[in-house]
Amino acid sequence: MKFPNLLRRSLPAGAGFAALLLAAGCATGSQPAANSNSGSADISFSFWGTNSEAASLKAMAAAFEQANPGTKVTTNWIQSDYEQKIQTSIAAGTQSTVLEISNTSLAGFAPSFAEQQVDPSKYLQPNISSAMQFEGKYYAMPFAAKPKVMAINVDAFKAAGIPLPSATTPLTLAEFRDIAAKLSRGEGKARVFGSSNLWYRGWLTAAGGGFYNADATACTFGDSTGVETAQYVIGMQKDRYAPTSVDIEGQDQAQWFAAGRLGTFSDFGPWTVADFAKISKPNWTLVPVPGKGFPMEVDGLAIAKNATGKQLETAKKFVEFVSTQQVAQDLLIQGGTALGVPIIAASTPTLEKVLPADRNLAAFTTALKTGVVGVSVPREAQISGDAEKGMTSYTALGSGKDDVAKVLPELNAKCTDALKQ
Repeated sequence: MKFPNLLRRSLPAGAGFAALLLAAGCATGSQPAANSNSGSADISFSFWGTNSEAASLKAMAAAFEQANPGTKVTTNWIQSDYEQKIQTSIAAGTQSTVLEISNTSLAGFAPSFAEQQVDPSKYLQPNISSAMQFEGKYYAMPFAAKPKVMAINVDAFKAAGIPLPSATTPLTLAEFRDIAAKLSRGEGKARVFGSSNLWYRGWLTAAGGGFYNADATACTFGDSTGVETAQYVIGMQKDRYAPTSVDIEGQDQAQWFAAGRLGTFSDFGPWTVADFAKISKPNWTLVPVPGKGFPMEVDGLAIAKNATGKQLETAKKFVEFVSTQQVAQDLLIQGGTALGVPIIAASTPTLEKVLPADRNLAAFTTALKTGVVGVSVPREAQISGDAEKGMTSYTALGSGKDDVAKVLPELNAKCTDALKQ
């Protein structure tokens, strides 16, 4: 998921209103004034991201201004602690008119956002628009999807005499394990792993399971699929077909891939394209993630609930423009970097043409059409963070040694209790 956990942390419980006002002024970029009923049509727009991601969003705002002469969009790029800072701005009444929000965080902010009207037929698949719903209503309009695909070391496959996986049909988890075993060789720091480190939550989705049930009333990672997936991940690590979290601590696995130390890299998001564009040796290409794929993040644009009058009209036009117009969707790609995968058919070729066809960036479009979007959960970062901390502390999913068959159901029960609070 391309949204660092440190950005998602909410304010500590009990933080006072004075602290909210102080933190509200900490964002970088142009600071938006509180929304008012002055009759101005100008709007402000808050977003997170790297330099290249911010460049895409600023370019979208500029394109909207060009298409709507006389309209001003003041951009507010928040480079750290994004959710905490928009939370404090909402409390202080100084929030931007339009705010970027991830589907995973939507539930916690929905009460502060205006309800929107979204037409699912405008996007490549229904999950894109439904990701912006909470309790049956749309509180944001989608503008970018972030599915994940898998990079494979073509040279390693050929050296091992293994046929390349299908460019469109995912491997099964059993097939992937067999391939990872055949690609693995060597010892110590010279060890070549058939797979990159396995992200448990991603592989749980690939196995057909989930962290939560469909209506977010219970955690489900402690069921039989969750336990079996954990055993699959731990088994891959024990057999040294994949590095452990301890092996990779403080290291970039993209660099491991470039050095020939990985046969496959299964955490490849659109933001990874720029890094891999620099890699010519080993030769590489993209294929689908095994099984049912990893969770797909969808980013949307919300409108502040207190926006009124001409500001509200402009905000609606801006959100619609960024979400559905090719001139805006094409701007998701800046040079060799992608903020996300375009979600309308007209812009599909834009990302695919960033690199030569043999790199198969079309795998992103395939992943987008079949991507699994999880349910949005209030306090998601805290709830899942506590559960994942337990997994990594007590089991071999991290540095522990306890049996996942015992630990996961216990953590699952605590997770479900937290959902009900």
